[in-house]
Amino acid sequence: MAFFPLLPLALALLSVTLVEGQVIGLGKCPEVKVQEDFDISQYLGAWHEIEKFTAYFEAGKCLRANYTLKPDGHVIVDNEENVNGEVKKAIGDAYIPDPKEAAKIAVRFYSFAPYGPYWVLKTDYKTYTLVWSCVDLLNLTNAQFMWILARERELDPATVDELHKLATGYGIDVTHFSKTDQTGCDS
Repeated sequence: MAFFPLLPLALALLSVTLVEGQVIGLGKCPEVKVQEDFDISQYLGAWHEIEKFTAYFEAGKCLRANYTLKPDGHVIVDNEENVNGEVKKAIGDAYIPDPKEAAKIAVRFYSFAPYGPYWVLKTDYKTYTLVWSCVDLLNLTNAQFMWILARERELDPATVDELHKLATGYGIDVTHFSKTDQTGCDS
């Protein structure tokens, strides 16, 4: 019967291997505050990835996301990147589960997959956005993603520093950020 106390640990370790590429933290996800009075209509349009936490599903350069509102209130998420000269796309669906917390968006890229968190921590809608995603794994560990996106392919370093400080204040380790290559991109 000594097997059962080790079952949660085994499942946690299995979960960690299944989410390879994310930042794995100990314990529950850090508590964060999202953008107040978030307005999805101002958020729509093209965003370029400036920095990210490493993700297995992002391997190229020139990463761009475009958000388009559908008549049913859902948002089409059109992600695009250049991988070795070839354009790769991922089309997803997003929606706001609770209008009272509109910056806590749910997104998925496969119809059979569950929706995952896409939380807007801070945005000015015209220049930058800081997006965070975290999922608790059996309350022992968590898997985190974070992105800094901008309307242009470059973002003022002072703004990047400000967003790093905000994330650090929530207990998020920003040393996991890597800069996205936005050079030699077409649009």
